[in-house]
Amino acid sequence: MTRAARLTALAALCLVTVVLLLPAAISVSTGGTVPEFFGEFGRWLWPAVGMMVLVAVGLALWERVRGHETSNRAAVLGRVEARMKALLASSLAAQTQIKLGVLRQPKLEVRVEGESLSYSKLEAIYDRLGHSMVLVGPVGSGRSTLLRELCLTLVERARNDPEAPIPVVVDLATWRAYGTRKPTEFTAWLLREMNRRYGISRSASTIWLRRDRVTVLVDGLDEVPRVDRALCEAELAPFASVVCSTGPIENLPTVYVEPLSRGQVLEYIASVSPRLDGLESALTPEIWERVDSPLALNLLALTHLDKQVDTIGTDFVGSFVVERLSGQRGAGPTIRALKFLARLDRPDLGAPVHMPHRRAWLPLLPTRPLWLLFVRAVPAAYAGGVCAVAFLTGVRLGLWPALVFVVAASALLVLVNKLPNVFHPPGRAHGIITAAMAFLAGVVAGFMVGLAGLWLGEIGKPWPYAVVYVFVVVASFFLALGFVPGDAPIPWSVLIAAAPGAAMIWTGPYVVLAGMGMGFSAGVAGGVFAAAVGRVWRTVRPAQQKRMRLGRSWWIQPAVPVLGLVGLLGGLGTTGSWGTALGVALGLLVTPTASRDYVWPFDALAEVAAEGVTRPLSLGELSFRRKALLHLAQDRLLLTRVDGDHRFVHVALRDHLAACDPTALVRATRR
Repeated sequence: MTRAARLTALAALCLVTVVLLLPAAISVSTGGTVPEFFGEFGRWLWPAVGMMVLVAVGLALWERVRGHETSNRAAVLGRVEARMKALLASSLAAQTQIKLGVLRQPKLEVRVEGESLSYSKLEAIYDRLGHSMVLVGPVGSGRSTLLRELCLTLVERARNDPEAPIPVVVDLATWRAYGTRKPTEFTAWLLREMNRRYGISRSASTIWLRRDRVTVLVDGLDEVPRVDRALCEAELAPFASVVCSTGPIENLPTVYVEPLSRGQVLEYIASVSPRLDGLESALTPEIWERVDSPLALNLLALTHLDKQVDTIGTDFVGSFVVERLSGQRGAGPTIRALKFLARLDRPDLGAPVHMPHRRAWLPLLPTRPLWLLFVRAVPAAYAGGVCAVAFLTGVRLGLWPALVFVVAASALLVLVNKLPNVFHPPGRAHGIITAAMAFLAGVVAGFMVGLAGLWLGEIGKPWPYAVVYVFVVVASFFLALGFVPGDAPIPWSVLIAAAPGAAMIWTGPYVVLAGMGMGFSAGVAGGVFAAAVGRVWRTVRPAQQKRMRLGRSWWIQPAVPVLGLVGLLGGLGTTGSWGTALGVALGLLVTPTASRDYVWPFDALAEVAAEGVTRPLSLGELSFRRKALLHLAQDRLLLTRVDGDHRFVHVALRDHLAACDPTALVRATRR
């Protein structure tokens, strides 16, 4: 209520000053009269304006310094608590409790470096070490669970004590997502994370960090690349209170997570009786050495639940995945999809429903879909587009304009093929169906481009003769500037622009403008298509390029001009005007400009086209049924759902799926 009153007063002061006092004061200063309702207070207008401004500035400063802290604290604590509970409920440990009907997991204990005693309450050690420490343990030891439970404890403290700082947990796995490489950018990343995860504004985060009103608990340090680890540790030192890591960090007290004892494991197995009765007798000394963490215990229990256990393999994660998918009909697509998602290297163990940018997943594809794209789909789509545009040009503008377009489009093939020629397939991949579908898509796109070109050619008909004449000459000059290479294109551009200027004396400007509309539309489409293909090729890794043997298929080069000549059949009824043919050639001068990656808006169009071209390539790894696959993996405890997004239940599971052999895994599930 206090903040609402303060903001209301600030808004009222600004409104009265700007709408009422300031105009009246300016009117009086310029010789005007004072409004009657001011009466004898008219001479105090300027002092009143100054006073109002000072009060408004004071309220604004008060809002910046104190406003966020007094109003957002309770809301932020609620969001932190809700997120920590959601993360704990979605963990593999919580899912195991639900599946097995166990009341709780074994209680984890910690030990301070240099001490022999173990403690069950992390918050007591946190207070004793001065609210600063690094929580050390191997992957799967329960560090993240302890960190989140500590955060919930600190949330309760902050609710009961207004002077206690607000705890927030940030995941360093997302640090790479912002491309942070400079030390000054880490603070900006931290502010963005606090805003994205907990709704804390940037200004409030800055103030709270400066005043030590926030306790930053850091998870995911092991997800940071090793080349950035030293920089990351140096940057988080001024902010972090507790850090989870697999090893000690300089200048921070070390607290080790104790491994599970044999008694804890046996007590846990007994609590699930009789569903794990056969498990204890199958635990060999080699297996006992590995069952020392909550992750290993949970995987072991879920894998051998309600089963007659004879032997236990040492690969707990692999056995768990096989058991989870063994009852599924057609496990192959699910395994390939999970492997593909695991290799995407998403922050927060993410398994996205919507595909990210092609740079994240295109290098993960095998050779075959890339070969089908560059060798079959791209030439066939281009040939289909040329055929459709040539047909429309012949039907509406005549044979000569269509012939000029076909010749120019065939020459454009050189621009498209400035990529390395990767025209021999690996193995026996023919791809005729892919080429046919791409050709049909090119025909549809070509008809749309042709209709757009006809519309562009018609918009100048209502214009006066002189306006159209000047427009054609000026447009030809600027189109030629982007077409002519070298350091001095202006003289050549002037000569090119003089050609339509002279031709329009005999043909008139309207027929030239009609041809320019068609040429411009086709040139933009061809240039953007070439730029999109080039962008996709640059995303392909060199190793993938080498696996596609160099050479040319015999039918690729003549396909475009031959199919373009087929499209010329639409122009056999009329020859058309040579002025229109000149307009088509002039419009096509835009092609090199449209194919450049740095010219707006063609660069944006090329990026959209490149994404559209590559999206079908992922269907071999992640089909259209990706939502159903994600829900199936969630039901099998391979994925979980947090903040509306799917996540792998553990980083160890994600890494195993990323490195697995899908064929061998499918065979194992069948056995």
